[in-house]
Amino acid sequence: MTSSDGPAEASPLRVAIAIITYKRPELLGKLLDSLASQHVAEADIALRIVIVDNDPKGSARSTVDHARRQETWSITYEVEPVPGIPAARQRSVELCPDDDAVVFVDDDEFCPPGWLSALLTCWTRTGADVITGPVHGTVPPGAPSWNYHSDIHSSRGKHKTGESLNKAYTNNTLVSRRVLDTVTPAFDDRFRFTGSSDLHFFQRVHRAGFTIRWCAEAEVHEHVPRERTTLQWLAKRAFRSGAGDSISRRLIRPGFLSVAEVLAFASARLGSGLLLIVGGLLPRQQRWRIKGIRRVFSAIGSFAGLFGLNY
Repeated sequence: MTSSDGPAEASPLRVAIAIITYKRPELLGKLLDSLASQHVAEADIALRIVIVDNDPKGSARSTVDHARRQETWSITYEVEPVPGIPAARQRSVELCPDDDAVVFVDDDEFCPPGWLSALLTCWTRTGADVITGPVHGTVPPGAPSWNYHSDIHSSRGKHKTGESLNKAYTNNTLVSRRVLDTVTPAFDDRFRFTGSSDLHFFQRVHRAGFTIRWCAEAEVHEHVPRERTTLQWLAKRAFRSGAGDSISRRLIRPGFLSVAEVLAFASARLGSGLLLIVGGLLPRQQRWRIKGIRRVFSAIGSFAGLFGLNY
């Protein structure tokens, strides 16, 4: 529409940063502080923050009230009493009906300066439907040495900027409105107590033909608690990821082909995992051994997922 003074200015792109939280007020406060330091080069982008508290008692409210006095962006805060990540994530999506994109980050993360600008620049320049970036874990002092030499806590350096992917996760990802309007509901409540609802969502996104691209410059840091630095946690996490992948694949495409795909994938991971464990016995090859353990338990989880079993 035009006026006598010339063409009307285009409306700014509306972007919401969506955070779900559960009884982590201190970590949430650090995340919100890091968001307050973000500067966006693009002047035609309007930003806001949406927080969904999965604690029915609303334990994050005081943290959010404090942040509201510090932030320059508006903050929407709601409580989702239904337990589980899918319900909270879906609520955050429903609170962003008019936003052109939603950026998902976790409440135990910290966003370095320049993170948001890099993510948005990559989105506007590539025109991709989904932009995702690396997460680098901050390991506590005194953790077993393999935590520092393994990639279990970091996805840094795994891809190049602009590289196409077939999946993503909600720990550092921008999703455009056209994706959220098409792949609905985004988060399936059948993953309430097992995780992998985000993997299931992005597998459906990729299958629907949307583009997922990597942005290496848009890196966030994650707090790694001490309980996540043990081999027991590593094995359980790998099992859960493998099982979630199998269950997701079978939900998306039921039938023999899906089963065959899972069997082939799991068998390959089991074989390569065992080889890595053997190779990891060599001097200074601890990284191989840890990667092998991950693959073996992921493969076992994949087989279990064929029967609907998960941790």
